[in-house]
Amino acid sequence: MADATKQSLELKSEPVLNRRRLLKVAVATAPVIATLPTGAALARSSNLIGATSGPGKDALGRLQCLDLRSGTYSGGMLDLGVSPNGNLKAITDRDWHEQPNGGSPSISEREMCTRGGDFYYNSTGWKTATVPRGIVVSATALSSFAGSIYIKEV
Repeated sequence: MADATKQSLELKSEPVLNRRRLLKVAVATAPVIATLPTGAALARSSNLIGATSGPGKDALGRLQCLDLRSGTYSGGMLDLGVSPNGNLKAITDRDWHEQPNGGSPSISEREMCTRGGDFYYNSTGWKTATVPRGIVVSATALSSFAGSIYIKEV
């Protein structure tokens, strides 16, 4: 019997879990846990976009040319800044020329994007399109900037 009394006294001497204190700690740390950023959020926060070596065409077959004036260009990457806003020229696949006549050399949509300038195509008369100097980007890269990219078709 003495052993049972001794054992019950030992149990009572252990520290008692303070539920109120535990609840206060849990409530205080909950916002920290809830606001930890994911890897995707950290990658998105950099606002960097690079040129693609792939076709760089959207679902409609237009070349996606991101204007270099949309941000700071360095080392093949365009930093769209803290509040990303990009201007994109969606260049339709046409028989583009450097001058408004059939005798001038044809030019590819990719070269138009790289060089920038005024280019021409014949559609019941010669039409002109101004393309700023830019980089060809993929649709996948642009999807992470949805809502921050302004598209104009030429």
